Amino acid sequence: FRSNEYKSYLRMVAQNYGEADQAKFLDSAKDVVKREAFNMQRCLDKGQLREGLIHATEMLNELRTSILTPKSYYELYMMVTMELTHLTMYMSSEFIKENKIADLYELVQHAGNILPRLYLLITVGVVYIKSKECSRKDILQDLVEMCRGVQHPLRGLFLRNFLLTSTRDILPDVDEEPLDNGAHENDDGTVDDSINFILLNFSEMNKLWVRMQHQGHSREKSKREQERLELKILVGTNLERLSRLEGVTVQRYQEHVLPAILKQLINCKDSIAQEYLMDCIIQVFPDEFHLKTLDTFLETCCQPQGTVNVRNIIISKVNRLSKYAQEDPKNIPEDIKLFEIFSAKITQIIQTRSQMPSEDILALQSALIKLALNVYPDETGYVDTVLESTSEIFNTERCVLRSDDELLSGTYDAENM
Repeated sequence: FRSNEYKSYLRMVAQNYGEADQAKFLDSAKDVVKREAFNMQRCLDKGQLREGLIHATEMLNELRTSILTPKSYYELYMMVTMELTHLTMYMSSEFIKENKIADLYELVQHAGNILPRLYLLITVGVVYIKSKECSRKDILQDLVEMCRGVQHPLRGLFLRNFLLTSTRDILPDVDEEPLDNGAHENDDGTVDDSINFILLNFSEMNKLWVRMQHQGHSREKSKREQERLELKILVGTNLERLSRLEGVTVQRYQEHVLPAILKQLINCKDSIAQEYLMDCIIQVFPDEFHLKTLDTFLETCCQPQGTVNVRNIIISKVNRLSKYAQEDPKNIPEDIKLFEIFSAKITQIIQTRSQMPSEDILALQSALIKLALNVYPDETGYVDTVLESTSEIFNTERCVLRSDDELLSGTYDAENM
């Protein structure tokens, strides 16, 4: 294993060299992966699983690197995980037949370093669950908890992404059935177990993602932000997976899923995470879910960091529900007054953000007018309400007006009106 001094030296070298040298580091790691993957496959062909696991461990050790950029690390990660499919296929065909998968699950826990150990444990754990020899709920809980052992942001993010993608097709998606005596018991797990599994994985991934912002020198802040944006989809995949669970009903989303997501979003106090995750919520969950939780979501929009672009988030929400209403007016229940809700919350947001640029205020009010015209074409008074409200906002001392030169320069795009 590489010493800590050598690792520090490699990190320093990587930071001081350009893309050409980054490519060399990546090519060197790929060469090791190819060699160890070939040796692993040869051992598996001979039925020598223990020796194959040794080569798999050496291959996975390359993911312990700290010198690759996120883009290069992703390329290496994809190569390594692709090779792991051969190990999965071998175990599925050989060990399930002999009912030895439980012994194998114990065996891989003795791998020397924690990162290759957890990759192997996830690989074997998925096969173990598919063998139906164990409690799916317990194995999934073990895996998501043990991944806490990797706290390096980049390595931890990709490890948890591997966990999420590997378990994609085996998460329980059924409600708990009552027994004859009225009690409930389901060792195989229910959709609630899947929700808790994904939410925990999401929470830990978001923490790792946010932590990336606080590593390194302050002069590299913009570079770190760009690297984080390249990795945002890893965190968002958790929410996409939640939205695909058939057992996630409107009630579960309203009472459990959304509150947990919003709690993590607010507590992280990170503008990049807050802006991306709020947009992700809007994009991945069904329209019906947004209608039932509209007040809760808009209330949260008043709480993010001051640098979060709330304008884009609100407008995206307005456009999403406006389109849904246009598809069929019956989609919007009579007790949900879209215009009144959005109007009240937008006014509240503008009041709480005294430094909001004038072009953002105009864009929000413009979105309200579009909502009124598209969804409530007969309610002409709604447009008058928006215009009056806009006039009042710009006549208050709380509004920070831009100079005439700035407005004339085209900062605000009139096409947004």
